Amino acid sequence: MLTQQRLLGLLADGQLHSGNELAEELGISRAAVWKQVGQLEKLDLAVRAQAGQGYQLADAIELLDKEIIIRSLTAGICDDPDQIEVLWVTESTSDHLLRQGRVAPGKPKVCIAEYQSGGRGRRGRQWFSPAGHGLCLSVAWCFPNLPASFSCLGLAVGVGVLRALRASGALEAELKWPNDVVVAGKKLAGILIDIQGEAGGPLQVVAGVGVNYLLDAPTKSAIESAGGLMAASLTEADPDRSPSRNTVAARLITEIVGVLRQFEQSGFTLLAQEWLDADYLCGRRVVALTDSKEIFGVARGISDDGQLLLDVNGEVQRLVTGDVSVRAE
Repeated sequence: MLTQQRLLGLLADGQLHSGNELAEELGISRAAVWKQVGQLEKLDLAVRAQAGQGYQLADAIELLDKEIIIRSLTAGICDDPDQIEVLWVTESTSDHLLRQGRVAPGKPKVCIAEYQSGGRGRRGRQWFSPAGHGLCLSVAWCFPNLPASFSCLGLAVGVGVLRALRASGALEAELKWPNDVVVAGKKLAGILIDIQGEAGGPLQVVAGVGVNYLLDAPTKSAIESAGGLMAASLTEADPDRSPSRNTVAARLITEIVGVLRQFEQSGFTLLAQEWLDADYLCGRRVVALTDSKEIFGVARGISDDGQLLLDVNGEVQRLVTGDVSVRAE
């Protein structure tokens, strides 16, 4: 384990720790502790240094623990521990899985990281999350054949993410087309799908998910500046029932793998109504920003192939991709 990881483990309780205490625990000098604190700040962590007293994280955090995650999984999801990889730092959990090549059908591979240095969102945006504050995970899955309604895969994964987050206390969470989970219109989670494969052959997908588990003010500001949506966190959604970060990770893995299996068998058909029941945009006046123009209308749900339906002056238009926001009344 890196000294940096051990230091964060000591500071994770959110309490004040003296430089002498940390140096003794880590077997390094106080000057080396100071340097390691600087390295933690490169992971977007806010570490308070109090002269003559020591160091303290702005928030107490729960670090990822592979053993807890595996114990918390539903039986039959990932029975081989090697199917789950927990990393300290990576550029992107999805890119990490994509570099590893194709997984075997029916045997998903999961990557979850404490921190992503280059987390990706839709339309080239960056995903922001300090170490220990978010959940950044990806699931690789191989479809032997092209499933029905494949264009709805991202929506299907959204249903799985929604189930996991509602079970973790975000009871009012909803789905915002095409790939967000929101609470009261604020973004709680995002989904990004990467696809690898050849025509007529097996198709590998990597479903990347980012969840705002715990947000400090600077991170919330960075997220909102980058993506336009206000941000919500899971710990805010139910302050009286702060869910274990590792338990939430296990729920996400369980539900995402579950919907991928279901999607392989029956496409989006059996998941569509659940998505529609949680549709945040339906019935709202919205503006859709595409590559070429703005479209104003009223959201009317989704089509069978996952396109957003917009009522524009009495005419229903279909939107394949774009950014959609609710218009102020």
